[in-house]
Amino acid sequence: MRQDTDSRWPKSNQHGQEINHMAAKIVRVEIPTNPQALITLALKLKVQDDKLGPASPLKGIKNWDKFAALLATADTQQQLANTLAEQAKTATENRDIALNHEGQLRDNTVRHFVLAARDTMLGQNKGNEHVLGDFGFVVENSPSAASLAKKAAKASAKNGPVK
Repeated sequence: MRQDTDSRWPKSNQHGQEINHMAAKIVRVEIPTNPQALITLALKLKVQDDKLGPASPLKGIKNWDKFAALLATADTQQQLANTLAEQAKTATENRDIALNHEGQLRDNTVRHFVLAARDTMLGQNKGNEHVLGDFGFVVENSPSAASLAKKAAKASAKNGPVK
């Protein structure tokens, strides 16, 4: 015989009072953590507060009179932040196009001209590469790996094998 899950609980106690064995209902009222969502909620609060006027239950909140000015500041600054973020995104994209600092080299970009300047100056200043430092290049005077290997082999041949 199939039993209903609620049938195992009595509907009333010995005094005839109704018994509720269900867990208490939990009510949550979320407060947004996202700035735009919080401002949107606050604007709705303000509209309702303004609509109710002096009868608004929010008037009892300490320093509530500061809410409207703070909300106006937050909203204005959020709009400015959104505008500046979009401008920053556009500026970054335009900068990256002009620089071409990554990926395949493209003609007529900053990277193209810097590489061309380096190569031209290296060709014109063979043996005097330090001159490129005058133009802002970092010039390292360390010998190449091949040169170091050659010197090590020469020294080893001259001194004989290491014992």
